[in-house]
This record gives sequence, structure tokens and C-alpha cells, in this order.
Amino acid sequence: MMNLYIMSGMQNLVSTGESILDWAQTFGLIAAAIAFCIGGYYLILGGDRGRAKSIGWFIGSAVGLVVVMGAYGLATSIDDNITFFINLW
Repeated sequence: MMNLYIMSGMQNLVSTGESILDWAQTFGLIAAAIAFCIGGYYLILGGDRGRAKSIGWFIGSAVGLVVVMGAYGLATSIDDNITFFINLW
């Protein structure tokens, strides 16, 4: 019976983590879109130094987007490969 409670608690923890990652992906996607818009603004209307400013925004938003979107894939692959507390005896 104790084993069942531990498994249930672990499943709740995993599902909470997946919910947090889902929320973070939504926020990251919106933030990346805004950052790309700011980079485009600097590129078009930034004058002489606009291109240099926009490159930082473009690279930063692309790297952030890859990290946030890759986190869910990493978490699901770890969850598929790890088992917690199955038949201790």
C-alpha cells in the first residue's frame, strides 16, 4: 500500500512539472515573438547602429526559444527512462 502512495505522489509531481513547462513554453513563445519584433524595429529604424543592436535581440530570442522548447523534450525523455519505487520487495 505504501508503494502505491509513493507512485501516486511521484505521478502528481511529474504532472505538475509538465504543467509548469507548458506554461513556460507559452510564455517563452510570446517573449520570443516580442523580442523578434524589437529586433526588427532596431533593424529597420535603428539608424547606423541599428543592425548591431538588432543582432543581439535576434540571437537572444532564438537561443531562448530553443532552450525553452527543448526543455519539454528533455523532461519527457527523462521521465520515460526513469522509474521510481517499483516493487521495493
